[in-house]
Amino acid sequence: MIPWSRRLGGIGESAIETRLKYFSTPLKTQPEHDEGIDFYCVLEGDRSLPSRLFLIQAKGTSYFDKAWSRSFDKRIVQLWLNQLCPVYLVAYDEVGKQCYWMSIEENRDKLTEFLASDKKTIRLTISKTSVLEEGKNADFVRRINEDLKSVNFRTNLIRGTPQLEGEGYVRRFRTLVLPDTLIGNIREGVRTSMNYLIYNSLYRKDINNAYILCKFLTEFDTEHYDHFVLVGNICKLLNRPDEALSNYQKAIDICKGDKNWNALKGPADSSIEDIIKSIEEEMDKLWDSCKEKNEFMTTP
Repeated sequence: MIPWSRRLGGIGESAIETRLKYFSTPLKTQPEHDEGIDFYCVLEGDRSLPSRLFLIQAKGTSYFDKAWSRSFDKRIVQLWLNQLCPVYLVAYDEVGKQCYWMSIEENRDKLTEFLASDKKTIRLTISKTSVLEEGKNADFVRRINEDLKSVNFRTNLIRGTPQLEGEGYVRRFRTLVLPDTLIGNIREGVRTSMNYLIYNSLYRKDINNAYILCKFLTEFDTEHYDHFVLVGNICKLLNRPDEALSNYQKAIDICKGDKNWNALKGPADSSIEDIIKSIEEEMDKLWDSCKEKNEFMTTP
């Protein structure tokens, strides 16, 4: 005999799925893979969003007064927050024959604080203010669209490519306190983007702009030797031998301080000793060239 609690869960899922079909295409997860997620849904309508996927955790209950509450293991809440699409907790009231929902993404900050506590579970509450009705879901769809934008913003932030918020001519930055991992991702994104801009300037023979960009990069990120080799090469093009030599020497100093390169490099990558040797050879060639031209050099 199937327990009532299990049958109620199935009844709740069916009622919720029926309502979801009015504005999305829901796909039920397989029973062995439904821990924390019951439906994968694709939002109908606006196709301008990068993703229209959202997830549903469905629950059925016979006890829904002014609100419904349940404690969830932290592991499940963390699973929801880790998704690259918004998650919604939806409860079906078997007595009132109605469905109510809450957005996990909308409550991200609060849930993140709860995860940092010593408690093993997090209690979530759904009120009767957010109703999932058949054919009348403008508020829910509006929330999904807002959450999709929020998740897209967060995903880009994780990838190191933060975006401005808003639409039209005037857009704004979102003020955030960033964890160290995200700071590292964004800095790496800046470094990569700057390299593309520098080489683009070089291809266009805009050497002065390449120099300006590369100087900024060496000040922004002082830990990568290749920035200083690149600005040294650009200085050679601008006939600034002293500045070129200074940057080459800085690149060598960075290489000598890198104790992990040889252990972490790939099979096809040069050893740190070979890199240093190649920079020193470049310095020697520059020095010899300047002597032949009788150009002023401060140091050999």
